[in-house]
Amino acid sequence: MPHPPVDPGFFDKVNYVIDSWATPCEAPWYIYVECLKPAALEAFIVLISFGWDDVARGFFRPRGLGRRRTGKRKGKFRKAIPRFPELGELIGENIPGAERQKGKKWSELGKAMWRIDSVMQRGLFWWLVADVTNDFAYNFTSCLYDTHWCRASALGRFSWSEPGFTILPGGLWHTLAWTVLDYEFPFPNWVITFGNAGATGCTASCAVDWKLSVFGVPASSFQTRLVDFDTLEVLKESGQNGLDASNQSANIVSGGVGAGRRFKFQAKHNGTYAFVGDGVVTALANH
Repeated sequence: MPHPPVDPGFFDKVNYVIDSWATPCEAPWYIYVECLKPAALEAFIVLISFGWDDVARGFFRPRGLGRRRTGKRKGKFRKAIPRFPELGELIGENIPGAERQKGKKWSELGKAMWRIDSVMQRGLFWWLVADVTNDFAYNFTSCLYDTHWCRASALGRFSWSEPGFTILPGGLWHTLAWTVLDYEFPFPNWVITFGNAGATGCTASCAVDWKLSVFGVPASSFQTRLVDFDTLEVLKESGQNGLDASNQSANIVSGGVGAGRRFKFQAKHNGTYAFVGDGVVTALANH
């Protein structure tokens, strides 16, 4: 999960935004809206802010010395580009006495300086737009990816399932298999009969259903457990579940797996035979 840089510069913010948007986030739509509002408000305030130098330019700038258009076609093209209002200059243009001031004649050198100033101000304005856009994206992204939805979405996880049922003999622990991939963003990951916890460890869970078999002594007790794949250490074990009113049962077990360890799930019943299946195995990486 990307972390906001400390005292970020322009390109630090750009890199953070790129890294963040390359990371999935499953936050609901209203969280996006709530994070968007303060970022958009700050960007708007910065864009409409002005200083006394902007007011002075609007007051003193001679008529006809705005942006120069060297051709009809270029003029039409530039008109198609939306222009954000420069409030300081608009205020300066409407101060009493501005019209009389604009009517004064300037020397050729003075006019040239005004044209240079216009070009420089236009460049600075678009640099301001780029900077505000960068700040807006950074503020919005850093707010969004600080929510627990995005933090959880960035964690490694998987889900595998196994439709149908398999018959198992009783009295022994049997390793379970899940062969249908629902989704997987390693690590952790799953390989048919075992999983890898990854560098941070994970919480692994499984759920299975049980059905009775007509062969031999019917089962009355069902268990599942989470074990270390290499050492067979029992990490978590479910209780002994009995039958429900429909003569079926279900087991759920969930437990933590340490960093770098492999794990698997096993099932057991006390009858001659029983069917196990319709199960799912999931895991979520630790923070």
